[in-house]
Amino acid sequence: MPSVGDQLRAAREEQGKSLEDIGEALKIRADHVLALEEGDFSKFDAPVFVRGFIRSYCRILHLDSAPMVVQLNQELGGTDALASDPALSPGKKGFVDRLTLFLTRVNWSIWLPLLVLILIASIVWTVVEAKEAKREQLESGNWIENLPAAVHKPSRVMLELKINDLPDAPVKPATTNTNSAAP
Repeated sequence: MPSVGDQLRAAREEQGKSLEDIGEALKIRADHVLALEEGDFSKFDAPVFVRGFIRSYCRILHLDSAPMVVQLNQELGGTDALASDPALSPGKKGFVDRLTLFLTRVNWSIWLPLLVLILIASIVWTVVEAKEAKREQLESGNWIENLPAAVHKPSRVMLELKINDLPDAPVKPATTNTNSAAP
């Protein structure tokens, strides 16, 4: 039976597609596509990438990926480096790791509206309590004692008018105009 890479190469050549076409569709370089076809899996960091690229490659060529992946797992079992997936995080997890894991597992479609509702309720409660305290203070009459003492501060520049500054012209008495004819 031909290898997974041989089957993919044959299907690609039948459809008239180049390595560059497949690489562009997979978003990888053409030499990595060639490595997949040749069975040189050492260019990839983990078998999960190889499996993912093979599935996508099959989808591009309109092939059934299930038998290809089963055969690929047998081929990967023959290589020591890619026989199993690497451990993701050896050692003890810290607080941030546990918190991040918890937050990714939370059903936000339920919790987010609930948290928003709690936040709105707490804001309304705080405002109502502040208004109630202000109303009680006004009703008790204690607020008058808390007012600061009134202090009058005259303005800095005062306009001073002196009688001596008035012109020396005599002041004529005001006359009223009645309908009298002038002589």
